[in-house]
Amino acid sequence: MINTTNDPSTPPTQRSIGELVQSIRDELLGVVHHEIDIAKKELTDLGIKAGIVAAMAAVLLFLLLSAWVMLLFAAATGLQALGLPYWAAFLIIAAVFIVLGALAGLAAFLVAKKLRAPATTIETAQGAVDAVQGKRRQNAVSYDDTFEELYGKQVSARTD
Repeated sequence: MINTTNDPSTPPTQRSIGELVQSIRDELLGVVHHEIDIAKKELTDLGIKAGIVAAMAAVLLFLLLSAWVMLLFAAATGLQALGLPYWAAFLIIAAVFIVLGALAGLAAFLVAKKLRAPATTIETAQGAVDAVQGKRRQNAVSYDDTFEELYGKQVSARTD
């Protein structure tokens, strides 16, 4: 006899193990579906708020870009007021921004050149895929090795 409630005063019922497993499965699926519904609701709300923020950011960037263009015209007009022809004043401003853009591009190239793929993450992910497929790896990376490599601390979840 199996008591299907946590109340000891409740008499045991005559349910088979298969029925109990089916009941647990149904309850677990209900919980999973409920959690998915909650996640959908939260993500929908988050998406709406993110869209509003993106629209506000777009307006802000448009206004700042417009102000920036006006400042560049003011700088060119200031150079013209110093005695330069309009074409020379605008050409000087353009040349300054071409040089600044080239320096920013060079800096971005040098930083991007140093980027490397996350080798430990790729190796542990490949180990997980191999484990699911039933393959064994000769030089497998364990969680303990990865943790020690990343954080410099020795730790072991194994009980020897």
